[in-house]
Amino acid sequence: MGRTAHVLTFTLLLAACGDRIADQAAEPALAPTAVFEGLPLSGNLATAVAAGFGNCLDDGRGVRCFREDVRIMGVGPVRAAVDLIGAPARFDHVTLWHPTDQSAMLPLRDVLARDGWGTCLTPDEERFWKAPSPLRLALDTNYWGKRRLVIRSDAAGKAYCP
Repeated sequence: MGRTAHVLTFTLLLAACGDRIADQAAEPALAPTAVFEGLPLSGNLATAVAAGFGNCLDDGRGVRCFREDVRIMGVGPVRAAVDLIGAPARFDHVTLWHPTDQSAMLPLRDVLARDGWGTCLTPDEERFWKAPSPLRLALDTNYWGKRRLVIRSDAAGKAYCP
């Protein structure tokens, strides 16, 4: 997408999203701490818009921006979202899910295993990591949920599995 298209998308986004988002619009895009499969894992509103996120919704606590038809390592298409929270508003992870197919993210488990990612189970999620990468992936294991995949970059290098 060219610069003109990004500016037009950004302008339309601002018109649709209200004052709170408009206040964040003047801030230039921040460089993400990491990018996974083309998705920035941190940044601000301008970072999100530049990566194709739009249709932002302000729920009073934060702003959620969406991107449709995302593929992760060949798995998808699924929806992706970033949640901008705080002042100044920032996001620190990307959440992916399929709106109607709870099993749509499950093939990613095999893809990650073939690519050498380690895994462990917690009561709520299956976690994936691949040393020395700071990337952390967590797939919901709750049968009744949307089976979300959360991707973040853990620059602190904290232990990820119990």
